[in-house]
Amino acid sequence: MQKIKLWLLKHFKGISFVLFLMMLISFNFILNDALHQKVHVSGQQFVKQVFELNLSPSINNDVLIALAKSEGFMLEVQRYTEDFRPLISLEREVFTYKTLSLNLYHYPAWVTQSYLFLLLNLIILGAVNWSYRWWRLLTVNHKVALKNQVIQPTKTTQKKQKKTQLIKQVKSCELSSLYGANAVSHSLFLLIECDCNVDKKASFKVLITKKLTELKGASVKELNSSYLAVTLPNIPINELDSYIEKLHKNLFLICQNHQKNITHKDIKIGACDYQIGADQVTVYQLAKSALVLSQSNLLQHCHRLALNHCQEKLLPSKQAIEKIKKNKFILFFQPLFELSSGDILQHEALIRVRHSQLGLLAARYFIKQVYSNQDALILDKAVITQVKKLILSEPSALTVSINLHPKNWFNNAFWEWVTNQMAELKLNAKLQFEISEIEFFTHRKLLTNALNVIKKVHSHIIIDNIKSSEKVAMLVGYSQVCGLKLSYELVHLLNENTQNQKKIKKIVEAANLLNLPVYAVGVETQKELFTLDKLGVAGAQGFYFSEPLQEFTQAVFN
Repeated sequence: MQKIKLWLLKHFKGISFVLFLMMLISFNFILNDALHQKVHVSGQQFVKQVFELNLSPSINNDVLIALAKSEGFMLEVQRYTEDFRPLISLEREVFTYKTLSLNLYHYPAWVTQSYLFLLLNLIILGAVNWSYRWWRLLTVNHKVALKNQVIQPTKTTQKKQKKTQLIKQVKSCELSSLYGANAVSHSLFLLIECDCNVDKKASFKVLITKKLTELKGASVKELNSSYLAVTLPNIPINELDSYIEKLHKNLFLICQNHQKNITHKDIKIGACDYQIGADQVTVYQLAKSALVLSQSNLLQHCHRLALNHCQEKLLPSKQAIEKIKKNKFILFFQPLFELSSGDILQHEALIRVRHSQLGLLAARYFIKQVYSNQDALILDKAVITQVKKLILSEPSALTVSINLHPKNWFNNAFWEWVTNQMAELKLNAKLQFEISEIEFFTHRKLLTNALNVIKKVHSHIIIDNIKSSEKVAMLVGYSQVCGLKLSYELVHLLNENTQNQKKIKKIVEAANLLNLPVYAVGVETQKELFTLDKLGVAGAQGFYFSEPLQEFTQAVFN
C-alpha cells in the first residue's frame, strides 16, 4: 500500500495530465456523436420531404441538388472538395423512406459545428484551471495550519497578513539572556578596473569624502594603471551590495564627465567582504576572483565573494575531543527566519572549539576526523547537554536544531541517553535533530531505532542538504520529518542560476504535497532572498540576516 502511495505521489502530475486528456477526448466524442445523430435526423427528414413532393432524382435533379444544399447535404462529391480529401473526408450515408432511398454526402459534424467544439474545450479548460487554483489555495492554507501545529506548537502571536520586503534583524529583547550578538558588519575590499582618462585615485577619494561621510578609515590605493584598490570598513552586512552598486554608479558619473562615450560595462568591480583579522592575501585573491567574474559577464558589472570567518585549518581528532571534554568549546546559534513575517522559527546549534593559536574552529574542521563511536558520543553529548541547560534557563519558547554526528544515528546507547535527557525538558521547550539527505535515504532501515525514539519523545527531524526533488516523495510515511533544508550549492548565487531555480521549484512543489516547509541556508544577498521568496521557500538563514549568535552564559569558559 505504501509503495502505491509513493508511486502515485511521484507520478502525480503525469497521472493528472493523462486523466485530463482522457476527459477532454471523451467530452469531444460525446459532442460529436450527438451532432452526428442530429445530421442523421435531418437526412431522414429530407428524404421524407422528397418522397412527399414526388420528386424524381432523374427528372428533378437540379431541384434535388438545391434542396440538399439547403439542408447541408450533397448528392455527389463536388470537384473542389476533392482537393481537401487528404484533410477532410466527406461522410456518405444512405437514407431511406418507404420506397425511396438516397445517397447523401455531408461534411463531418466537427467541421460544420466547429464553434461548438471550441466553446466546449474552452469551458473545460477554464473549469480545470479554476479547480487547480482552488486546490492550490486549499493546499497552501492547509500547509500554514499544519506548520502552526507541528513546527510552532507553542506560538501564540498571529502571523502578519502582508509580506514584508526584508527580514527584520535580531532584537536583543527577543533573545533575552541566552545570546550576546556580535556587530553585524563586515569590511569591504574592492578591486576596480576602469578604462577612463581621469585621475581615479584623487577623484575617488573626493567621492568617498562627500558621498560616504558615515564611513571612517576608508582608503584608496592605485595598484597599477588599470586597477584601483578600495577598502571600506564596518559596512552593515545587509548593505554590502548596495554600497558596491552605489560606488559603481558614482564612479561612472565621474568618468562620464571626462569621457562622454564611456559605458557601464567599462567599469568592473570585484569585491570581498571579510571580518577583522582576516588573511589579507586571501582577501585579495577572492576580490581578484570576483573581478574576473565581473569581467566575463556582460550584464553584471559588480561581483562579491565572502571570506568565511573560520580559519581553513584542520584540528586533529584527539585534540578536538580533549578540548570538548575540558569544556573548551562554545556554541553559536544560527537563527532561521520565516520569509512571510520575519519571525524566528528556530535556531541551529553550531559548535566552535577554542584553540590558543587557531582561535575558534567550526565543526567541519574536525568532525570528519572523529572516527570512533566513543568520540562521536562525547561530541554530541556535550552539545545536547549545553543546549539543554540553555533551553531550561531561557523563559521564552525556543526551537533548537542540532546536526548530529552520523555515527550517533545508529548508536542505541546514544538514543537511550537522549530519551532520559528529553524527559527532563519542559513542554514549551523544543529540540530537533538534523540529518543529511544522503545519510537518511542510504540508511533508512538502520535509523528505525532513532526514529522510534524521536517519535516517542515528541521531537522532530529536519532533512538537511537537499539537492533534488527525486526522493522527497519517499518521506510520505515519516511523521517525524518536519522540514527540509536546501543545500548551500543550490542557494549560492541562485538569482544568476536558472537551473538551480528550477530544481528548488520542483523541491518546493514535492514538499507541498507532503505539507513540509522548505528552508534555505547560506543566504548572503538580497537578490538571493527575493528569488527564494518567489520560488515558495518558507524560511531562510545565513549571513544576510545575522551572523551566528554567541551564547552569553559563561558555563563553557570555566
